[in-house]
Amino acid sequence: MIKMSVPTPCGVSQPAHPAGGPSAPPRGFPLAFPLDVPLDVPLDAIFGAALGGSADPRSKIRRFSSPMTRMLLTSDGLTTTLLEAMAGESLHLHCLAQLRAPAHATGDGVPPLLRIDAGGDVLVRYSAATRRAGPALSVNHVVARLGLAPGIEACLTSTSIPLGPALHAAGTGHRRTLLDAGRRMWRGEGGVTRPACYKTYLVWHGDEPLALIDELFNPGTVPAG
Repeated sequence: MIKMSVPTPCGVSQPAHPAGGPSAPPRGFPLAFPLDVPLDVPLDAIFGAALGGSADPRSKIRRFSSPMTRMLLTSDGLTTTLLEAMAGESLHLHCLAQLRAPAHATGDGVPPLLRIDAGGDVLVRYSAATRRAGPALSVNHVVARLGLAPGIEACLTSTSIPLGPALHAAGTGHRRTLLDAGRRMWRGEGGVTRPACYKTYLVWHGDEPLALIDELFNPGTVPAG
């Protein structure tokens, strides 16, 4: 379980397979990506947000009572801006863990969604958006393709610029496909857990999937009711 309230900065990518075996993430940062989408439906249905019914992430978001929460979960590339508006201050990016790992180690759904071979390497990264002094407001879990285009890896591994602004500054076209949204537990100070809202989405580079991102939001700032 990630301790959300005390992020520890890092920022050095670990080698892909040290000592003949796959990299192991720091304790508390699992490789497996939290992907809760129906993999038995055509991928174009998932990518087209055409799941319909209760599985459609948009229907889940409508159940949240807070307008700000609904806006945050449906936003396309404005997460940092909205969080800063809710916090009333600029936020800071902290890298919590970062390494390369075989795609199959991150979950069965990752290779087909990223359109990569299960034996190929992906970047696994955890980061937090924090106040200048205080707990994290959000924690991101990213699994990303490597070698897709020159300059993209620097955006994915930046220790100071969030991914969205970094991609925009690099001049790469990117869009997002919302895959899931809902509630998951947030573990704060003293190990106390509270329900928190999250969203999971796919970031594209042109017509190619680039990264799967799961964002979990501190319920003290983003209401999960």
